[in-house]
Amino acid sequence: MNFAIIVAAGKSERMGKGTNKAFIDVLNKPMIYYSLKEFQGCSLIDEIIAVTQKNNIARISEIKQKHNFDKIKKIIEGGKERQDSVYNGLVSINSAKNDDIVAVHNGSNPLVTGKEIAECISAAKKHGAAASGFPLKDTIKKAKDDFVERTIGRENIYQVQTPQAIKYGLFIEAFNNAKNKGIKVTDDVSLVEAIGKKVKIAPCSYENMKITVQDDLGIAEGILIKRNNSGLNFRIGLGHDSHKFSLNRNRKLVLGGCIIPHEIGLEANSDGDLVLHALFNAISSAVGCKSLGYYADPMLERGITDSKQYLKAVLDKPSQKNMKISNVSISIEAKKPRLDMYTGKIINSLSKILAIDKGRIGLTYTSGEGLTAFGRGEGMQCFVVVSLCIS
Repeated sequence: MNFAIIVAAGKSERMGKGTNKAFIDVLNKPMIYYSLKEFQGCSLIDEIIAVTQKNNIARISEIKQKHNFDKIKKIIEGGKERQDSVYNGLVSINSAKNDDIVAVHNGSNPLVTGKEIAECISAAKKHGAAASGFPLKDTIKKAKDDFVERTIGRENIYQVQTPQAIKYGLFIEAFNNAKNKGIKVTDDVSLVEAIGKKVKIAPCSYENMKITVQDDLGIAEGILIKRNNSGLNFRIGLGHDSHKFSLNRNRKLVLGGCIIPHEIGLEANSDGDLVLHALFNAISSAVGCKSLGYYADPMLERGITDSKQYLKAVLDKPSQKNMKISNVSISIEAKKPRLDMYTGKIINSLSKILAIDKGRIGLTYTSGEGLTAFGRGEGMQCFVVVSLCIS
């Protein structure tokens, strides 16, 4: 078996946000989500142990449940130092054989790929221990009191990242040696080096960087945007809805979450807000989800008729794909009523519902020239186009 220990128990002092950086949002998801996602999706990983501070155990549990990360078998409390946290994770494994692989990864390395995980594990199987790393590109200077003492040659110099993978029996031996000799290290394979064993470098991309300071967050977001969209940075959704006018003259006309006074409403099981219905379908189609009825019908059975409540079921879908609503274009076809005087009110309502600027919402009308049932005054139809961009 192959085990993964994801470590997220640090203090993140250099980040300066006063919180564990592994839980800082990166494109609307906690940073550690991306590491867990790659290990969950790697076919070589059988079991994941997450190690974090006691007050963050529940947060990882929530991530596990929300995203169905069923390979996470244990979430345990970390120690005082990173080395202690890794040890806690290691000794929690009670089913490993000596030749099984344990891959340790930082929750603050969110840009690792499944390919890099697999290559590191394969190298450890063959050589006993391996570490992901990339060769240094820059000239390195050793300084004292801010003056250069000497230049360090960069040939064969690697910047080591995670994952770092070690055979279980070798890992236990290395930790016992460190404990007996009081050895403290900042990465896992250094423990193996301390007992005279070789460590294989498993080359990884320069993108597999550790997020340490504020500037790193912007770099990580840019890389994730590029990966998630394969060159595409927007999506378009089209939605449509239509209703006939109600025979009940007391029924209210609701459009875009607004009640239009002194007008007869539309026939529907709900409030008949065809603008929000078409908007729902536009957003849902853009992100590849289901149509309005799938979500609204169960609500109707519970007596919920407010279309704003239906819309809530889809408004979080774009953020789950690291997207947000950029622009909304609405066109209503109806002979009656005249809606121009209510345009500002409808747009204000939609702006609040969608949490976007009013300038990103367009609303137009057409009478239909009597060519359709809507143009003859029998009802109303609405088309909505929504554009989504990377958030």
